[in-house]
Amino acid sequence: MTGMGDAKFVGVDWAKGGWFSIAYDAEGNWETHHGSFAEIVERYRSAKLILVDAPIGIPKGRVESRACDRMARQKIGSFRSSIFRVPTRDALADRMFNGLQREEAHQIEKQRTGKPGINRQSWGIIPQIAEVDMVLAKLDEKRKNIREVHPEICFWALNGKKALHHKKAQTEGESERIRILGAKPIEPRTREILAAVQKEYGTKAAPDDILDALAAAVTARLGYPDQLATLPDDPPTDARGLPMEMVFYNPRHA
Repeated sequence: MTGMGDAKFVGVDWAKGGWFSIAYDAEGNWETHHGSFAEIVERYRSAKLILVDAPIGIPKGRVESRACDRMARQKIGSFRSSIFRVPTRDALADRMFNGLQREEAHQIEKQRTGKPGINRQSWGIIPQIAEVDMVLAKLDEKRKNIREVHPEICFWALNGKKALHHKKAQTEGESERIRILGAKPIEPRTREILAAVQKEYGTKAAPDDILDALAAAVTARLGYPDQLATLPDDPPTDARGLPMEMVFYNPRHA
């Protein structure tokens, strides 16, 4: 579906070669988009909430770490390895502008932080982190409507704050996530949405990318404005004033 520029709630996840989004308007109609993060933010400039699977608040050296990452690992149990250590802002600059190789960046980051350096997973997502960071740097008040999620925390919350049992890339994991999202009142159209997106995008968006973006979108839609919570409860901010947090759905009656 295309052309729904008045969407209010948007979930964004990295997919093959670009960012993939699912957006809802106020009536619950949905659409998707695949492109750069800047394109998605411009397309949905009137959105009330955009939730993106990317670190937003970036730590600064050995004096700063992200409590949200530590807390998220505790919540999701055996899937804790899916919460990658977030590189420092200096590492973003090194990776993007100085052309370092991973091992060199690994040693520099280790010296800066006094902690293990950059692993392969963190190294691989630095371009996406930097892309989001550069878009946010150009925004003013609008950036408050763009917040960080992690799919496993979204699913943990939507599953009654219970850890899942299967990895998302497994057939059982896909079925488990479809079941969670498809339950009322979350998104009974989950299978319909998944099938439609796969037909339109093919290999550009894997099933787990689609379900991750959908989890973020329904978190925004169900949680806005007053049924969202964060890890931690009172998130600190980074040197640029960006919150180091993860947002999740937290119904008041739960």
